[in-house]
Amino acid sequence: MNNKFLITVIIPTAEMEFDVYVPNCRKIGTIKKFILNAISDLTDKLYDRPFESVRLIDRNTAVEYDNNMLLKDTEIKNGTKIIII
Repeated sequence: MNNKFLITVIIPTAEMEFDVYVPNCRKIGTIKKFILNAISDLTDKLYDRPFESVRLIDRNTAVEYDNNMLLKDTEIKNGTKIIII
């Protein structure tokens, strides 16, 4: 699992939190799509937000991640907590 990170995704508006493995060689936008699809499936489509309206923010540093950045070029690592707003 050297090419994946285990991160915690927090969705305050849905009062949800879950852990997910994400590949470190993908763009943030690709990972965001994956996470949004998973959330939509887990909530039976109750939390179904448009891709453009969702922001990924690091819980500890308050850094908002750009969709075009590669995950490996960010501070995201194992144990990072990401908030979806």
